[in-house]
Amino acid sequence: MQSTPQRYLTFGVFRESDVDQDEYFMRIALREAARGIGATSPNPRVGAVLVAGSKALARGYHHSYGTPHAEVDCLAQVPAEKSRGATLYANLEPCCHHGKTPPCSNAVISAGIKRVVYGMLDPNTQVNGRGLRELHQAGIEVVGPVLEQESRELNRGYIKQQSTGRPWVALKFAQSLDGRIAACGGDARWISSPEGLKLAHRQRAEHDAILVGINTVLADDPQLTVRLVKGRNPQRLVLDGDLRIKPSAKIFKANPLPVLIATRPYPPDEKVKQLPPQLAELIWIPPDRDGHIDLGLFLDELGRRGILYVLVEGGADVFSSFMRTRLFDELIAVIAPKIIGGDGIPSVGKLGIKRVGQAMQMRVHKRKTFGPDTAIWFRPESTS
Repeated sequence: MQSTPQRYLTFGVFRESDVDQDEYFMRIALREAARGIGATSPNPRVGAVLVAGSKALARGYHHSYGTPHAEVDCLAQVPAEKSRGATLYANLEPCCHHGKTPPCSNAVISAGIKRVVYGMLDPNTQVNGRGLRELHQAGIEVVGPVLEQESRELNRGYIKQQSTGRPWVALKFAQSLDGRIAACGGDARWISSPEGLKLAHRQRAEHDAILVGINTVLADDPQLTVRLVKGRNPQRLVLDGDLRIKPSAKIFKANPLPVLIATRPYPPDEKVKQLPPQLAELIWIPPDRDGHIDLGLFLDELGRRGILYVLVEGGADVFSSFMRTRLFDELIAVIAPKIIGGDGIPSVGKLGIKRVGQAMQMRVHKRKTFGPDTAIWFRPESTS
């Protein structure tokens, strides 16, 4: 089928671009970028493809924080002479500032690249168009954005942290058809199927941190690690206003990273001294007007620490707190074909909603089946 020409703005000059070829290689760059999921924060997820004519010469991606960026990783895979005159595709504008690594814009210019196709601007105020201007001033043709929506979706946490200082927050729970996360006695093992459990561990591996409330820690004694899929264990976060966590909790034994415990100032010294040294880090968060840990201030602190994606796994009171304060961006519901009944524990606690017209409006972002379970990703209407 003949490609449909589409116009892209290139620094004030419009040109006819072969949209099919640009989109084809940008999709490859996005797939490369996705290989870094779970490892790049606080950096974005970026992939790159080097193309000569209609043939890809090399692919690269940002493997993890502190390693070479995608453009450099890609260019390093071919002899220098093959890069000259080629086109470079990247789902994010090449950076132009010194961080853990040198600016990518310098590497692209030095490689003799003739054309750069980008997916989206970098919202970082140190970049945000400057990288593209440097390329343009060096005589490189700059084309984009191409597949901007897909590029933004892949880096939604990075975009949010750059614009608000806070991470992307996803609430995730497994529930029965009638909206119960546990039986009346508190038993929740296992509502979801083995396939649903595997999805839960995959979600953990794809997030920087996993958060639960102290009631979940006391009732379930979870490890909060990735065991059923390949991937890195996330940072563990616990909301524990009164510092009730037990020194023997499994959460302290399952991961070399310290557990971040959000608690009200100032906990008794005897409780603090009981916690395992080097395995627990207390974050003092002032209470909100209801006396609970101020979630907004806690998210601010996580953003300062470079955490871009937080997965909230419970329990119902924690879910309700994030919903009441509208401090979440996504809800992932894994629905098992089971009925528990009205005496079971509901997935969401009280929200103070008295009329249906006050209900929180959600929209379906995507859905998939995992064995007998159905997983649905929801976004609040106000979230892009």
